[in-house]
Amino acid sequence: MEEKVLKRLNRMKKTGVIKDYAIGGAHAVAYYLEPVKTIDLDIFIYTASDRDFYIFRNYIKKSGFKMRGTHVIVDDIPVHFLPGSLHPFINEAIKMAKKIRVKNISTKVLTVEYLILSLLLAFRLKDRMVIPDLLQLAEKDKLEKIVKRFSDEEYPLDQRLQRILESI
Repeated sequence: MEEKVLKRLNRMKKTGVIKDYAIGGAHAVAYYLEPVKTIDLDIFIYTASDRDFYIFRNYIKKSGFKMRGTHVIVDDIPVHFLPGSLHPFINEAIKMAKKIRVKNISTKVLTVEYLILSLLLAFRLKDRMVIPDLLQLAEKDKLEKIVKRFSDEEYPLDQRLQRILESI
């Protein structure tokens, strides 16, 4: 992970472009387990309203960042920004994120429970493959409460988790 990107995110936070953020995706998985191959950096950004997201998007556009599909290219790194308006769990996950240091730079990473939840939401093969290893690190009661709270018809997270538990 490039330190330049984290420094830039911290500046965005300090200047109010974003309220808060946390690292998710493969980089978060690598924090808890072993490094995995990824082409991008997933950043969950706290947005209390659509206005917060528009402020962020306008900053991105005005600052001249290049776009490649859904990625913003930040210091040559494709970054996938996931705003809190995308799913209700995101803002909560950011609030609960673990404070860490990466090469002496303060940042946050999703807790293992919220990381599992994000992987259950995406539920791609590569996500399902790492969930069993992450489950060994999770507080089971906390995870079950979070999964139950965010499970619904569109995202039957409880059923997805149960499928994984039955397969291990």
